[in-house]
Parts: sequence; C-alpha cells; structure tokens
Amino acid sequence: MSETLGNPANIKVLDLIDRVLGTIADTIDDGEFPEIGYYGSSKKNVNYTEEKGYISVDDKASFIDGRKVESAKTIAGLVYGLTQFKEHLEQGLSMSLRDFYYLHKVKHVQKVMKITDQSETNRLINLCERIIRHRGASVSREEFGVVSSPKGTFYGDVTVSDLSGKRLNCNSAGEYGWFISSRPFDVDIHDINIDAAVFVEKEAMGRNLIELGLPESLRIGVGSLFGQPGRNMRAWIRRLADNEVPVLILVDMSPWSLRIFSTIKSNSIELANIQGLATPQANLVGLTTDDFWGRKGMLCEIEHSLESMTNSDVKCAQQNRNIPSISQDPILNKQNEIMLKQKRKGELEAFKAFGYPLVELKKLYIRYLKTKSSEYDVKLI
Repeated sequence: MSETLGNPANIKVLDLIDRVLGTIADTIDDGEFPEIGYYGSSKKNVNYTEEKGYISVDDKASFIDGRKVESAKTIAGLVYGLTQFKEHLEQGLSMSLRDFYYLHKVKHVQKVMKITDQSETNRLINLCERIIRHRGASVSREEFGVVSSPKGTFYGDVTVSDLSGKRLNCNSAGEYGWFISSRPFDVDIHDINIDAAVFVEKEAMGRNLIELGLPESLRIGVGSLFGQPGRNMRAWIRRLADNEVPVLILVDMSPWSLRIFSTIKSNSIELANIQGLATPQANLVGLTTDDFWGRKGMLCEIEHSLESMTNSDVKCAQQNRNIPSISQDPILNKQNEIMLKQKRKGELEAFKAFGYPLVELKKLYIRYLKTKSSEYDVKLI
C-alpha cells in the first residue's frame, strides 16, 4: 500500500467516492434512472455573519435527474471524474485543474462528453465538491488530489513539515520564503516564533519588506498574496489564526482590494461550502481612506499620489454595495462609500512617493505597521 493510500484522510475520501459510485451503479442495476441531490452556491443556501463569514446552509437542494439527456451527461461526467480522482489517490498522484480538462480529451471520452472548454470541467469538479460530503460538510477538491499551482509565499520564523515530509523554516526557504503548499491543512506546524503575520497584496512590496529586514526587526511573518489569494493561501492564513497568530492585511486602497480583504476574512458565497477558508480574526491595516484624508492620516503628505478611479473601479465599488461581507461590515462599507464619493484610489507603491532614502523608508514602514497594528491591540516590538 502506498503512503498516500495509507493516509487516513485519503482512505476516508476513497470510501466516500466508492459510496457515491456504488449508489449510482446499484440504481442503474435496478433499472432506474439515478437522481443526485446537492446544495448549490446561490444566496438561498448561504448565510453571512460578521463573526463567521459566509456559511453554507443546507436548505433547498438541487437535483440532477438522470431521465433528462443533459443531466444524464452530467452524471456520466461525475462518474468519470470520481473514477479518475480515485485512481490518482490510490496511486498517490495529484492532478491540476488543467490535467483534469485534458483527461476529457481522451478520444472515447471526448466523443461522449463533448467537453470544449476548461470551464466545463472546472464546474464538474465544483459539483463533485458539493456531492461528496462528510459529516454535513463538503469535501474539497484538494482532498480529491485536485490542486492549483501554489500561489503566495510566506517568510517568517515558522517551522513546518510540508507534504514531502521535509522540515523547513519559512525564513530559510529562499528569498521570498516558503511557497504555500497546495494543501496547507495537511502541513504540520512545529514552531511559531512571530508576534503577527502581515499579508501584503502586492508581491513587490512584500519582497521589499523582507529585503529591508522587517520580519526580523518586528518579529513578524510577511506573506505575499499576489493579488486575490488562492484557496491555499486563505487556508494557510486561517491555520496561523487558529494558532493564535494575529493576522494583519495590507492592501491597496481600492474597491477591488476591499474584495480581497473580505474574501480572506469571510470566504465567498461561491465557496461557502468549503470550510477553513475564512479568517474572521483578520484585521485591515491599510491602505485606508483615513491614511490619506483623515486629520492624522499617516499618508496625508502624499495625497497627491492618488489616482482617479476608472469606470471599472467605480462599477466595482457600486457592486460592493450588494456584497454582504462588504456592505454589512461597518469598516469596509465606510471605506467603499468614501472611495465612491472621492472617486480616487491609492496603491501600496504610494509609500515610494515620499522620496525617502531607504533607511528612512524602512522607518516609515515600521512606524506605519506598529501604529496600525496597535489599533487592534497587536503590539509589535
């Protein structure tokens, strides 16, 4: 038996897959059309609270009726997909979303399924997550062995063992730190020697903070989100928070960045069925409208560096009014409304507009982070 197959978590998933495949087979053997129920991702099946974020609610189920041609094709796709997941898990092999798409280019499969775009196979994976459930919760595609390319890095004095079993320290894994595992919930955390973790929207600024030695000066970890964080990064952030590490989020001052923060804090409606992706303890440390327009704003001197919001930015801010995790959050809603009124946005690169020598710039970053974190009772040395 392979090490992966012997993993209790994988044995559980294999058993769940076998149950679904067995039920479908038994139904067909009995001469009946299979019918599969699942809970979708509409607002009808999702609740939002500030304390927990988006929570999936098993209220109104949807059904795939095998008596209909299109539904029969979907069931065939599910059977094929689950069979591929099972084979890969048994062999200890992962697959990417793109791999799964190309498995549908096998001639006899393509002839039946007629898949023409990866979005179709992505939807099948999403459907599998909703159908394969354990104790009332969805089983994530990562547990099927379907993973995305690792996105995001983390630098700081945290020691882990990744999925290879190798033990490493995140501040010794390269110039950017550790590339976050595609399955961070299976990573063993051995030792944490940081007082907070700062996650930065822009890779360039995250890299600068590392190059300037802020992780060592402030005893913090620095994570680079690379824009909207992937599921792996959001799960890693949650794991640190569960280990009582204060989480501080540093993003642009823009409607899009509010979405980035709200996704970290509250998850999303679409993925409300996947647990462990929301970090309600996450704190927004900037950039904020108060930084530029507040009476004691730390970035008032570079208010001139702000740029005009584009039509796309304005549309995003207007749509934010209908996103519960933004419109019902007092801080985020206020930020969004001020930006809509001012029609201007700020980027993390704005710190460079001070024109300071690097020594002074480092002092500014330190003062900014210490001041902002203190607002959440997070003390940095």
